[in-house]
Amino acid sequence: MTPRPNDETRAAGRTRIAELKKARDLAHEEAEKAKSAADEQMWKDIAAELDGGEVLQRDVAEATGFSRDHVLKRTKQYRTTT
Repeated sequence: MTPRPNDETRAAGRTRIAELKKARDLAHEEAEKAKSAADEQMWKDIAAELDGGEVLQRDVAEATGFSRDHVLKRTKQYRTTT
């Protein structure tokens, strides 16, 4: 039978586990920031494609799987022409 840990050992274990969760939370936060930055860049680039006049919202919707309305909403702030 394994002896039960004392209060000091348990407290040290809780501290280690809290640090592990802190590292995980930080990694998740960084991943979310990277995802957000990638999304923003994609929409800026799509807006530039639309402004270039060689593709239509319909083309973007077909290529991305998003609705035309979603494409309009997400690119509107980055468009230089309408």
